[in-house]
Amino acid sequence: MKTIRLATADDAAAMSYIHSITWKTAYRDFLTKEYLDNVTAEGWIPIFKRELLENIHEAAVFELDNKITGCITFGKGRVGQTCTIPKSGIFDGSDTTDCCNCNSGEIISLYVLPEHWNSKQGFELTKYALERLKQQGFNDCYLWVIKDNHRAKAFYRNFGFKSTNTFTTVNLGGRDITEEKYNYIFI
Repeated sequence: MKTIRLATADDAAAMSYIHSITWKTAYRDFLTKEYLDNVTAEGWIPIFKRELLENIHEAAVFELDNKITGCITFGKGRVGQTCTIPKSGIFDGSDTTDCCNCNSGEIISLYVLPEHWNSKQGFELTKYALERLKQQGFNDCYLWVIKDNHRAKAFYRNFGFKSTNTFTTVNLGGRDITEEKYNYIFI
């Protein structure tokens, strides 16, 4: 039996485990092995507990036969993230701006255990989060995806997200990772 429900702080350990396992698979071509070897199943527990207890944003979990196999975090767009918007349409790192539209919703993370990829769990979690954000009065929703993560970008494009041609760089484990902003307009 499958269920999607809002997460509680009691789900923090399962969500952290899913993040760690999925990062090690999904990001192995983008992050160093040394960095990924240090990602632990417990690493996100305090973050998820605090964010859920303090209602910083929402999360939902996908349960299959009473086991959490996927999770998504979402809410009001985060403030103060700096990104690059290329004038020419080509990313060259020259133009930066605060690219958070705080009247927008944001999908902060979406992870499904690798053995459940291609099972529609990611689609169903995304649909759930978008419905919640629309009910909360947002007109659109954005997310950040690793620029060279073609699998994830194809997933979001198939869902109806479109690239905004806006980029930001984050440093993970000593490696600069370029992320691309995608947006979804509610109809």
